[in-house]
Amino acid sequence: MTSTPKIDVVILTWNDGPLLDAAIASTLASEGVDLTITVVDNGSTPPAVVPADARIQIVRNEVNRGVRARNQGVAVGTAPIAVFVDSDVRVLPDTLSRLVAAVEAAPDIALAAPVFVDQTPEASAGRAPGLRRKLARVAGLTSVYGSTRRTAEAVWDVDFSITACVVFRRAAFEAVGGLDERYFYGPEDLDLCLRLKTAGWRVVQVGDARCIHPPRRRNRGLFSRRGLRHAFAVLRHLWRHRHFSPQASR
Repeated sequence: MTSTPKIDVVILTWNDGPLLDAAIASTLASEGVDLTITVVDNGSTPPAVVPADARIQIVRNEVNRGVRARNQGVAVGTAPIAVFVDSDVRVLPDTLSRLVAAVEAAPDIALAAPVFVDQTPEASAGRAPGLRRKLARVAGLTSVYGSTRRTAEAVWDVDFSITACVVFRRAAFEAVGGLDERYFYGPEDLDLCLRLKTAGWRVVQVGDARCIHPPRRRNRGLFSRRGLRHAFAVLRHLWRHRHFSPQASR
């Protein structure tokens, strides 16, 4: 008899209110997994409130610690499979079980990502973007990444996925050092996936695993403090992974 897989879910929040409530409720309704949820409150005002449920714990930071808070959340758990769910995501009842099954299907798969409802797979995962693709996205000329999918593949390899909703092996995550905390706000998800790939792991996207996540909002001004910080992070990332060979279009 196959046991129900144990997973640790990390939800990062900062002033998210009702969005957080919906993310938690949908995660608790997941089927086919034995889960615990760690909510990391990154200095919300007022502090985040979570339901009284034995499966939920909360870690509170006095200030917004950025990416570091996600590493905090992962460190709290012990399950061999961990999950990131953004506070504006709503998972479907079978989202997490399908992603866990994909990770467990092959020992070299480190991370699995879903497809967002009403969006193309390439809206959230695909070929690693270079400078040209990054500039095109900033300019609003494209909203997708290059495709790596073969026709009719149910599960396919990608260079990376954004980490709004991903399932990953704790051992692989820890082996590459987790998320790079020097990226306070930037391509930390892309960086993580490329480090996993460079270390010999696979990153996949699962066609029948779906979740609800609004399209990325681009409300930062290019020359705002936030925009400049992001631009610097992108340049740092491109230099760091300058020798990475993106997966070819198929």
